[in-house]
Amino acid sequence: MPADVLSTVSWAAETLSREPRQLFHVVRVLLSDLRRATGMDGAELYLADPQQSVLILSGYAGKDAEAFLEKCVFHFGEGFPGLAAAGRQIVETRNLESDERYLRERVRALGYHAFLSYPLLLPHAVVGVLNLAARDVQQVEAAKRSLALISPLLAASLYAVMTSLGERTLERVRQARTPRDRALALLEDSLEASSGLRAALRPLHGDQIETHPDQMRPCGCDGKAPCPAQAGQICVSGMPELPCAALPVNPHVVCLPVWDAGEVKAVTTVQFSARGDLHAESVAPLLWISRLAAGALELPTTAAAPETPVWLDIETLGAFRIRRGGEVLSPKDFRRRQAYQLLKLLVTRWGRPLHTDELCEALWPGEGVDERVLARLHVTLNALRQVVEPPDASGGRAEAQVILRDGNAYRFAPTVAYRLDSEQFETLVRQADGQTGAAALGTYALALALYRGDFMEDDPYSDAFALERDYLRELAVRSLFRAAELQEAAGLNQDVLASYSQILAIDPQHFEAHEALITFLVKHGRVEDAQLRWERYARAFGGAPRLPAPAQQRSRPLPN
Repeated sequence: MPADVLSTVSWAAETLSREPRQLFHVVRVLLSDLRRATGMDGAELYLADPQQSVLILSGYAGKDAEAFLEKCVFHFGEGFPGLAAAGRQIVETRNLESDERYLRERVRALGYHAFLSYPLLLPHAVVGVLNLAARDVQQVEAAKRSLALISPLLAASLYAVMTSLGERTLERVRQARTPRDRALALLEDSLEASSGLRAALRPLHGDQIETHPDQMRPCGCDGKAPCPAQAGQICVSGMPELPCAALPVNPHVVCLPVWDAGEVKAVTTVQFSARGDLHAESVAPLLWISRLAAGALELPTTAAAPETPVWLDIETLGAFRIRRGGEVLSPKDFRRRQAYQLLKLLVTRWGRPLHTDELCEALWPGEGVDERVLARLHVTLNALRQVVEPPDASGGRAEAQVILRDGNAYRFAPTVAYRLDSEQFETLVRQADGQTGAAALGTYALALALYRGDFMEDDPYSDAFALERDYLRELAVRSLFRAAELQEAAGLNQDVLASYSQILAIDPQHFEAHEALITFLVKHGRVEDAQLRWERYARAFGGAPRLPAPAQQRSRPLPN
């Protein structure tokens, strides 16, 4: 059995070295394999912060997830994980019901008797702690023997992955030309690794720098109350173990200290989608990303000047963002709120015309279309063109090159260099659809890296974006289904599980994905894992699903 887990650990390290954004999905696959190989009922990974002070939940596999999520953070020396980290040794019990060191009462109440916290150690650091739980105490010794074999590789692999996150960010920061660009490089990598919507860097002395200017809710600590993050604390909205009274519960927000030479020099704030719960698993990667780059934020760079950016660079997958000539624009730059909204409407139908009647109804619903409203539309169009149309040689406005007119209709169809992520995403998916094997998988990976969230995710209640949002979400899901098929054909079973995990992260109610994942697990002899997934599926389905419970099916394991 350890050989199977060693194979999974190697796959995880190799996958994360290429695609660090896959961390959450890869950890889930890793823990699922580990739990199955050791015969335990639950497996969880807590990663240590670079300052070696706290352990943060970064993944769980098994039953009774809500009970285990009762406490997602342990300080060194606190509870089983904290004691294992502080003492650098195994902490275990076979009498969980009476062991006062254990701090999660809901787990204890469910009849678990055995619990094992195994530190993942390097000579100079505690990388994290692996926890295994079981109702049957007879599983503990076999689990300890397995962990003794795999833990050195697991510790080294996780440390390498977390360090590589920091090294990638450091390289990106060093290549930037100005302090502001270096800060933005750090923030962009933070969003990429955590799938956050927006981010900001707040130096202790200096102006705040934002990835999406004027779109983040100001921190309640600004000049009004002491900031716990500035004092070195990790703060997560809605998480009692990492509190900050100033943070809103919704949208979800994380505030993290940026350490440099033993001092906090800034605070990074990352905002996540309001949809669903914020998982603690996002926190540890964010801390490791800034570990190396913090000291380089204000250093001069000798890197060559970057290529001239395209005139417009527009992001629609996730939070809407527009760069003009490399500079991020805020809604305030458009002067009129309707001009910003008009751009979003035209971009949604990129290349296709929108009649003036449609635009008026979308911008001023229920007011009808008369001369007064049409005049208002023309003023709004003029305000938009003042922002997005490139100037002529004299600095004035040349003939329209971005928003083109077709009679009584307008369309976003730039004749200047531009990039639109949703267009690029769709183009890559179509290209991958025409490919096979490794080539298709590579192109799908490029496309899915662009899918950082639903289309116009920061405007979830507007009917104007619903059709395109549903279409692109389905395109992403279909791409992941085909990727899973190609991965299974190539024997890349862990990648298959990661792809299904991504589908269910995009659409937790995608019943076909639940069924495909369950069928895959049963096919490969993982009936217990399939049963756990089936039970989640049944809860989401709201009754007995059409797929029989795996426990009632015959397992047909296939050779690896």
